[in-house]
Amino acid sequence: MDLLYKEHFGLRQGPFNITADPEFLYLSASHREGLAQLSYGIKGRKGFVVLTGEVGTGKTTLIHTLLGELGGDTRTALIFSHIADPLDLLRYICNEFDLKVPKNSRGDLYEHLTLLNAYLLARYRAGENCALIIDEAQNLSAEVLESVRLLSNFETSKDKLLQILLVGQPELSNRLNSQELRQLKQRVTLRHHLRPLTLKECQEYVANRLRIAGGDSALFTPKALELICACSGGIPRIINVVCDNALLTGYTLGKAIVGDSIVRQVAEDLNLTGTTASVLSIRNASIHALNGTSLKRDTQMSTPQQTHFDPPPARPLVNTTGSPGPRNAVIPRKFFDELSVLLLDAMGPMASVVLKDRVASLGESLDRFPKSKISNLIEALSHEILDTSMKQTFQQLAQERISTLSRLEHS
Repeated sequence: MDLLYKEHFGLRQGPFNITADPEFLYLSASHREGLAQLSYGIKGRKGFVVLTGEVGTGKTTLIHTLLGELGGDTRTALIFSHIADPLDLLRYICNEFDLKVPKNSRGDLYEHLTLLNAYLLARYRAGENCALIIDEAQNLSAEVLESVRLLSNFETSKDKLLQILLVGQPELSNRLNSQELRQLKQRVTLRHHLRPLTLKECQEYVANRLRIAGGDSALFTPKALELICACSGGIPRIINVVCDNALLTGYTLGKAIVGDSIVRQVAEDLNLTGTTASVLSIRNASIHALNGTSLKRDTQMSTPQQTHFDPPPARPLVNTTGSPGPRNAVIPRKFFDELSVLLLDAMGPMASVVLKDRVASLGESLDRFPKSKISNLIEALSHEILDTSMKQTFQQLAQERISTLSRLEHS
């Protein structure tokens, strides 16, 4: 069905579909780094390679891009289905390589292994390479993962015959770190974790998709883009969901440009409000988006209101005297949306967790955070940023936001 807002915004096609479309390919720095490692691992016959990333970070897109780079001399077996046991695994692999077990045979584990080994040797002698790519590998049982490890024993005196790429959510890394899979972990030669997009990459990502769809790359205001990055956690699939809903809302309101107020309302409807989206919210939004269902919250949230400031106190916003501030002097919630974006750029996807934790450690909440404690919060957050340069940048930008708040209060 034609998108309702296409004509309104001058678009040739929908820019924010959640299905992987190579026409809209955008590779962030983390995607480019991951693609280079995966390509090197397979072409260089490195054996085991692991790719992890949160739901919606673009793992499937990266796999399809990788397949386009490998060329015709690499035979690939892709497994996206549930694997019940080691024999099930071998059946899938042989089927992907178009290998048929003789009808009069038992079709057991040994026969499948023999058939696969002969095929891999034949391809190697022909100057070809073979790769096995298993998606959602975090769901594999320990027994199946151990069978995958044994497949890496297919080798000559010089080279691995089968290159294995395990793709999965962050839980896959936890599985590999377990005691029962220590032998598999030792076989891993390359590992890459897909990071969420930074604010700059979010802006480029949205503009790129709008341009390809035939629209104006500036359909979202800068403030709207900052909020999109914050509430999506920099997850491409959630960016698509938020942008799609925001354009639809903008169309129904007759807006030519989508502002931050529209994005804020959409984020509330998707339960992505406040600071950077939690992992659970991201996964729930991904599931509902894939199912084509709405993700309204079960509980009613109040509409964000502007915070009323008391008459300006005689001291600055950041309390350096240690004396208590005015009883009702609180930081507007919008400030924490901006602070979340700064923290996301400084430390990555754990920003929301760290922000909420530091606020709670001060005995406060984001909705009623006192101005008298803002300097303590910035100091506590700074301690969580490991990179010195990023820490200094965060402190500088945070102080600028605080100064802006102070000027607005005194104006």
